Amino acid sequence: MESNMGVPRCTCCLFIATVACHIMVLVGNLSTAKMLNGLGRSASGWGSVASSITHALDNELTPAMHNVTQWLTTAVDVIDELEEGVDNLLTLTGSTIDSTMKSYAPTENETIFKAKAHVQVEQVAKAAIKKIEPLTDKVMDALRPPLAQVEQWLGSFSPKIQDTLEEFGTVADRAQKLVDQVMTKVNSAGGMEEEMLWDTYHIFDPYDDGIQLREFKQVANQYGISALQGKKADQLLQKYDESGDGSIQISEYAQMVFDPSVPGMMTTILRSYSKKLSAVGSTLRSSQMRAEVAESLVDYLTIVCGKNLTKVEWVTGKLVSGELPQEFTADVFYQLYMKTLDPNNLSPVDVGSLVMNYTVKANPKNTIAALDMLADTTFFANEGFDITVEDETVVQVIGWLSMSRIGEAALKSFAKIQPQGENFADAYNRVVLQREAKYTKLTGDAGGHYHSQAAQSLRDILLGGSSAASSSGDPDALQASSGAQPAKPETLRFAEELANNVSSSVKDFNEQSYAYSGTSSNPLDSTCNSINGMIKKTQSFLTLMNDIAGPGGQDFLKRQSMQFLNNTAQDIVLVSDELVNKGIQTVKCAAGQKDACSVGWQVDFPMKLTGGMTFITSNMKDLQGVLPQVVKNLKLAKKEVGAVSGIISSISQILGLKAPPVLLQISKMYKTVWVLYFIFFFLFSVTMLFYAFWSNGWFGGPQAASASSSSEPPQSFGERMGSCFRSCTACIGSCTSGHLCFWSLLLLAQVIVLVLFLVSLLICILAGVQAFLGAGCSKIYLLGDGEVCSAVLGIFQIFLKTFGFFEPIEETCFHRELLTCKIIRDTTTHQAIVAIVGGLLASVLSFQMLIDSATKHERARCIRALQEEGLLKRD
Repeated sequence: MESNMGVPRCTCCLFIATVACHIMVLVGNLSTAKMLNGLGRSASGWGSVASSITHALDNELTPAMHNVTQWLTTAVDVIDELEEGVDNLLTLTGSTIDSTMKSYAPTENETIFKAKAHVQVEQVAKAAIKKIEPLTDKVMDALRPPLAQVEQWLGSFSPKIQDTLEEFGTVADRAQKLVDQVMTKVNSAGGMEEEMLWDTYHIFDPYDDGIQLREFKQVANQYGISALQGKKADQLLQKYDESGDGSIQISEYAQMVFDPSVPGMMTTILRSYSKKLSAVGSTLRSSQMRAEVAESLVDYLTIVCGKNLTKVEWVTGKLVSGELPQEFTADVFYQLYMKTLDPNNLSPVDVGSLVMNYTVKANPKNTIAALDMLADTTFFANEGFDITVEDETVVQVIGWLSMSRIGEAALKSFAKIQPQGENFADAYNRVVLQREAKYTKLTGDAGGHYHSQAAQSLRDILLGGSSAASSSGDPDALQASSGAQPAKPETLRFAEELANNVSSSVKDFNEQSYAYSGTSSNPLDSTCNSINGMIKKTQSFLTLMNDIAGPGGQDFLKRQSMQFLNNTAQDIVLVSDELVNKGIQTVKCAAGQKDACSVGWQVDFPMKLTGGMTFITSNMKDLQGVLPQVVKNLKLAKKEVGAVSGIISSISQILGLKAPPVLLQISKMYKTVWVLYFIFFFLFSVTMLFYAFWSNGWFGGPQAASASSSSEPPQSFGERMGSCFRSCTACIGSCTSGHLCFWSLLLLAQVIVLVLFLVSLLICILAGVQAFLGAGCSKIYLLGDGEVCSAVLGIFQIFLKTFGFFEPIEETCFHRELLTCKIIRDTTTHQAIVAIVGGLLASVLSFQMLIDSATKHERARCIRALQEEGLLKRD
């Protein structure tokens, strides 16, 4: 009987199929690695978009809002001057009429007197109009820039733009959450735990005496942490207050933050804190007016005073060191008082008391000097503050100072107003009230212009009964016109320095939160909500300005001003002629001519007047009523823009700087793992193929065992060791003793195939994750369709002209790989299926190859036994 070498066709087919399946797995997972790399580049692209938006908001929209605020504030002042000029015009005309009537005698020719009076009044009116004309031009020049800018905003801030901005906010949230979902699967978390514990604990514990229940609730309300509101704070305090002192110490806090009922507590708190700090930093950087910088500084102190008293001490030391203007320090004191009236101020710390304590310790003389400046009503009004609260502000500041012995001593040593049998608060209150009354009297009703009867009649007929400048006493108008004191260079440098410090702190907090949680945002964080807030605030002042700055608004205003200049003198002369005629009848009546006593107005004024004064009574009055509110809304809108800029800047830091390198590294690791997987299982399959050929007689094939030769027993120690080694390695040194070794290796191979099966299950899970991500992208057209993406960015550029990149906006979506969902979708639709099918088939076919190898082994063993018996010969 002879044995012939044959080709193991079945094994070859299994080998080819198995390797093909492994290639499918490799290709599918290399595609996933490519997707991860693409997500990193896409995250970087969206980071650059966020950075460009931040730049446009900070360097285009915010300065434009600041400029419009200044222009409108100037316009309020100039309108006051024009209205004052109109009152002077009518007062002068009335005085001319009265002086002319004094020279009239009943015996004088009435016609000649009227003609002479007409000429005199006309000369006075025209001369006065000539003086008012520059004021009118000044008003139009002051209104032209803000109205042009607002008109541009009205065009670029159309409902379509607003919808696009809202959609962009939604997409930004979805893109961020998509990247976060990937990051949580591939990125490690839990880093910087000690730093997170320290930073978040001191947000709750401003006085370093343990977290009290009220501090829990105040911080939860201040930062909108719903998980700690209601009864939850009570439950946590009872559960983790191991010492029983009614407070949570830092060791107890370290246990509490891992309570399963408040997952991600530290990250939520620190990110909320960072978000508020970022908004204040953006406002500080963009503020140009002294009052704005002071208000932003107080917001900053309110946030950090509970966490970092070192920074509070540094800031307050600067305020009274002499480096900053005294006026700015006084403005800060005023804003501290206004913060106490703010219902949204939920800080657990009495910020005013804390700041006064630090300032009076640093420099008591300058602290009291700022207080005395606040007690100056003229300064108070010129800063744009409401003088009706001046006495309350001063009394509150004194109350804060009186809380310490140093403050009391400083008042006694440096205060300009000393008590006269009363305390300092009462003394200052008395003097300030006197100053307020005096100031109000000096700046009272402009109706004091109209002293003569004729002037009052002109006012009643032409202005409707009130003086032209009556609206200038409105508190809102006064604050709008006076509250635009520009900050001095040293104040702006200080604000810039503080803003840079804030940016650095925000960056550190965001990096801590990212390192600890592995994500770039909290689950409930929403860029969309912030953008919607900005839209509403912006829309509020644009709505107020729509009639004036909308299409044709400026042209209409210009026509009204020309009509005012051209026709007002004519209307004044018409009314004056009638007043002269009535005056003549009054003189005649007094002289005994009874028929003259019943003569009334001979002219129907509504029908005869040209309406030139409508420019004053309607247009300017409307502006005086609207502009102060517009200025207020603009300031609020600018704050919202700063908040949005800060949030988007944080997204830019994480998406643009942190996510891409992590995803790139994970992509490389993922690729390497699957390449090694393929190499290992390829060699594994090659080994089984080789064995199949060998068992069929190739490469020497199975041989019969050689006849055992007699050997002498070992004598020496070395011989005994050699004999032991040969006995141990006999199974691998001789084919006839490899039976046990083979089955051991076969069992190991079965374990390997089992691992392969588990890998195939892992592939299924990964494919499921990809499918989940793909499903989340299904309706986000901006992230999946290049044309939609380009159109949205193009519309966005209409609103922010400086938004964009070096490449055309039409190419940005592709050049910066912004189509995140397309990257995910392209992988999930094809390659995931390939990987799943390949993985499952590879495990089945590999197991079949093991069975085939076992069969081949038994066949080879039988052939070897026959050869040993001499029943089979080899060719």
